[in-house]
Amino acid sequence: MDTVYYVVIPIVTSILGGLIAALFTLLDEKTTLNKEKKIREEDLKIKQEEQRKQEIEKNISRNKKIIQTRPKLTSVQDENDIKVIEEFCILPYVNPKLINEQLILFRYPDKIFLKEYWDKYELILQNTGKREIINSFLHLPYESEVNIYRKTELVKWQYEAIRDYYSDERSLISYIHPNEKIKIIVYYPKSAPELEDVGFDLYMRDEDDNYWFQHCVNSYNGECDSQITSPETFRMHLKQDCNMWFVYDSFYYSKDVKKLFNKRLDNLLAERKKANWDRTEEQDRFVYDVKNGNIALNYKLPLD
Repeated sequence: MDTVYYVVIPIVTSILGGLIAALFTLLDEKTTLNKEKKIREEDLKIKQEEQRKQEIEKNISRNKKIIQTRPKLTSVQDENDIKVIEEFCILPYVNPKLINEQLILFRYPDKIFLKEYWDKYELILQNTGKREIINSFLHLPYESEVNIYRKTELVKWQYEAIRDYYSDERSLISYIHPNEKIKIIVYYPKSAPELEDVGFDLYMRDEDDNYWFQHCVNSYNGECDSQITSPETFRMHLKQDCNMWFVYDSFYYSKDVKKLFNKRLDNLLAERKKANWDRTEEQDRFVYDVKNGNIALNYKLPLD
């Protein structure tokens, strides 16, 4: 009994004490390591956040400079050195028919092929920006109730089976360098003189693959600056994939429009309309992100 009391218990106590001390040491070391790891992680986060802020500030400054060099077509009076003449015809909606879920046709009379049917006005546009326009197109805004066609396209209608289709955009010549000018001749029916005031929107892609938008480029009420737009917005209007469905929607529910099919399109039209509104929100976010440096615009040459 004495042996247990004087020998075994002290040994066990010593061992337990050592284990407990070792455990506390390990816990202390682990706590220290965890604290150091947490400090390193926090330092890394701070460093990354600082780098992100620096990158954002860099993007904001860079984007502002890029926007200052953006392409822009400005209405001018000087007719010297015109690069090319573009001719377009505009026609109001006449007797629309819904042929199927994606096709609207209008009943334009054959007198549109007569020269005396048309009046016209001319517009000279000069690229007053500092970047080359690679491709661009004129676009009729939603609710304009007007179609636009290339003049040569309309002439061909006399010999083609398909005509009178919906059209809200037509492309311009490619590669408009800074200071170059193009002339646009717009023909409209003499019976509809109010069409001379129809405004054209303009979409452009520049040499750096940035995309731009100008509202009412043919307005005589002063200059309009080009604004940054997203690639998807550019492609959406180029494909006539936006206004077409709003127009189709208004025609579908009109009592005066003849429908040549029986399928109900309520759900499909509602989905298409929602998709267009979602695209508008995406465009707003894109512009916001460019302004706030979350998206860096493209530029192939030094800005300074």
